[in-house]
Amino acid sequence: MTTSPARGGTRSAFTLIELLVVIAIIAILASILFPVFAQARESARRIACISNIRQINIASAMYAEDFDETVVPAGMRYAHTPSICYECDNNTPCLTSSYWTSPRAWVDWGVPLIPYIKDEHLFSCPDRPQYGCNGYAMNTDSSDDDFPGPPTPPGSFMDNPGDGPVALTEASVSAPADCLFLYDSHDQALETAPTTNCGPSQGWDTEAWETMNSWIVAEKSGEGVQEACQAQGVEDPWRHTNGFNVAWLDGHAKYVHLTQLYQHNLDIEDIDYTPANDPNWPE
Repeated sequence: MTTSPARGGTRSAFTLIELLVVIAIIAILASILFPVFAQARESARRIACISNIRQINIASAMYAEDFDETVVPAGMRYAHTPSICYECDNNTPCLTSSYWTSPRAWVDWGVPLIPYIKDEHLFSCPDRPQYGCNGYAMNTDSSDDDFPGPPTPPGSFMDNPGDGPVALTEASVSAPADCLFLYDSHDQALETAPTTNCGPSQGWDTEAWETMNSWIVAEKSGEGVQEACQAQGVEDPWRHTNGFNVAWLDGHAKYVHLTQLYQHNLDIEDIDYTPANDPNWPE
């Protein structure tokens, strides 16, 4: 730092080199801290997301109490007043569409839960605001294409309330703490056999991941399917730092990676899951 004469004395000033050194130090600190701040923000969004999915799970338990201990159906069909966010994606003209007065109007699993959560925006994942109220999915038929046995995951479908297939009862689930119920909505690009060429993204899905077990097995075997799909822009459901949030049928929720799941997590009703019956059972 140099001094230069001035009226009434001298004044201090930085040289150009000193200013450049300060700027360089600030740039280095910024390059170190910005990723840390980004990770902190992502961690906050993941925590907010798991809070959302836990509250939705509580709403499902409240629904079950009101409907003879049955799990909320994956979907039904009946005329009804649509929700602005969950069903109409905030598109106002959708509210007056004649579709909703039809007895075949689709009612997704989240709609019956809205009265229990009051604010349907709880279905919005903080990391996917562009998905609106389609941030979460239900495990409805993950067993159908993946392994032998009855297709009896948590969700079921009914044509009308009280008609059609009987909804799953909580008492019929032998191990609710192991039963994957809700999770961060997945990309439709994953609805085929595991592949390292799954991109580009095809948009979100809120019902099942029919080949989930195959993807779990492929990832555990080292095929790198998740990593390859991420590189092609398929970021869901592993949107939270390579993992996703899951709510289990017993009410608890946690953050998991794909390789932490097992076949018995996807379909556990009336099946005796033992190491002999499930080759992917954890040691």
